Amino acid sequence: MPLVVGIDEAGYGPTLGPLVVGATLWRVQPRCLKADFWKLLQECVARRLRRSANRKAPASAGRRHRGPPGGSRLTVGDSKTVFNRKSGLHTLERPVLAFASAAGVKCDSLADLLDGLGVQPTLAEAEIPWYGDLRRRLPVDRVRSKFQSVAERLKSRLPVVGITGCDLMAQVVSEDRFNHRVATTRNKAAVLVEQVLCLLQRAGERAGDSDLHVFVDRLGGRSNYRSLLLAAFPERYLRVLEVSAQRSRYRLASAHNDWYLEFAVEADQQHLPVALASMLAKYVRELLMERFNEYWRRWLPDLRPTAGYYTDARRFLADIRSVVAQAGIPAERFVRSR
Repeated sequence: MPLVVGIDEAGYGPTLGPLVVGATLWRVQPRCLKADFWKLLQECVARRLRRSANRKAPASAGRRHRGPPGGSRLTVGDSKTVFNRKSGLHTLERPVLAFASAAGVKCDSLADLLDGLGVQPTLAEAEIPWYGDLRRRLPVDRVRSKFQSVAERLKSRLPVVGITGCDLMAQVVSEDRFNHRVATTRNKAAVLVEQVLCLLQRAGERAGDSDLHVFVDRLGGRSNYRSLLLAAFPERYLRVLEVSAQRSRYRLASAHNDWYLEFAVEADQQHLPVALASMLAKYVRELLMERFNEYWRRWLPDLRPTAGYYTDARRFLADIRSVVAQAGIPAERFVRSR
C-alpha cells in the first residue's frame, strides 16, 4: 500500500535554538490517496481551534466542566495559526502527543519522544549542556493536554477510513551543527534542504517497494528542485511533472516503485500530513527551547525566557552577557551565524 508523507520545518529563521524538521507518515489504501484527511478523520480532528477554547472559563463553570481545547477533537493546522505562546503549549501538545501515541511512539518524557522520532543520537553528539538532560516529563500541561482517550479513538478510527498506520519522524539540527553546516555549504538554505532529503531517504526506507507520495511546504523561495533530487537520488529516473508559482511536482521512478514529490506554497493548509508535521516540528522546538531557557536561568534565576527570534534574541544575549564566560560556552556554539 502507498505511503503518504508530509514534511515541514520550525526554527529556520531564529537566532537562537535548533532547527527542527518534522515528518508524518501514513500508510493508506489506494482509494485514500487523493482524499482530504481532515474529512476522513473529522470524528477525531478539526481544522481550527474552537474560539471558546482560548477564552477563560467562567468561575461558575467549575473545574469539572473544563474540557480540553477544541472539545473532544484534535485541532490540526498550520502551527503558526494553532499555537499562541501566551495561551500555552497545550494547543500543540495535545494533538502531537495523541498522534504520537496512536502511532505507537512512547511519549512519557522528552527523551522518549525524541527517541521515537529518531533524533536522540544527534542531540547526544551535540554535547551542549541544555541537551544533556532530556528527562522532561510529558505532557507539560497535564490538565489541558490530556490526550489518552482521543488517542485511542484516533487509533481505532484510522483503519476504518483506510489509513492502516501512521508514524512520526524528525530531524533536529543543534545550534553548533547548524553553524558548522552553514560554514561548510556557505548557504543557510542548504542546511534545511539536507534535513528534508534525509527525511525523504528515511521515508523511502519505510516505504519499501510501495509507492511514496510526499508533500513538502515549499522551502523558502525555491521553485526548482530538479538538481537537488538528481544529486540526492541518482539511482532513480526523474521526471518533472510541474513547476509553477504555486507548486513543483516530480516523479522519481525505479524498477520497484515510484516516488511522487510535491513542494507547494502553504502545503500545511492543503494537506493534514503537512500541517501535523508543522505542529510536530514546532512542538519539539518549543520543548528544546524550554531546556535552553532553563539552563540559562540556573545562572540568572530572574532571566526572562526567549523564543529565539531575532529581536528578542538580542535582548536575551544582552541579559546573559555577564555569565557567558562563566558558563564556558563560546557564543558561536549557540548563536546562529545566519
